[in-house]
Amino acid sequence: MLLLAAQYGWRSSDITGFRLDQIDWEKNVIRFSQQKTGFPVEYPLLASVGNAVIDYLRHGRPKSERQEIILSAQQSKYGRPLKSPAIHAIVSKYIEKVNITGWKGKKHGAHSLRHSLATNLLKKNVSLPVISTVLGHQQTETTKIYLKVDTENLKACTLKMPELKSPYYTDGGCSYE
Repeated sequence: MLLLAAQYGWRSSDITGFRLDQIDWEKNVIRFSQQKTGFPVEYPLLASVGNAVIDYLRHGRPKSERQEIILSAQQSKYGRPLKSPAIHAIVSKYIEKVNITGWKGKKHGAHSLRHSLATNLLKKNVSLPVISTVLGHQQTETTKIYLKVDTENLKACTLKMPELKSPYYTDGGCSYE
């Protein structure tokens, strides 16, 4: 589930609704309609995700006929699909486990991984329309909310100011005579 959030930028609702019939193993793609928007999306089935799904199905998933891939292993909810708050709790647990400093003062659920994906793609010079497509946005304006200003690359764009040799500026202002 962490890979789905980190590598695809999926929302918790899409992770909890992820079903076996959404994977086309022959064409190596995942297709579904987003829970939030209802818009259809298609993702390449990354090797890391495909291998993780196979490993989970073989060794970690509770036995069930359900189509949802990720099921609860808790005794009281055994074999039932997870809910979005459970995804948030699991992501938070692993963020704490890897000792990310200051994480409690920041957003730290699956949605934070969506923001990180967008920011990392921007740092790799991926265009805004491509990032929008990855996140499943219909408009690039929506995507801008997810992007943090990459100050290091912004600094690389600065130009040296030429020396000014005008009496209008050296005298502390200009006159309009």
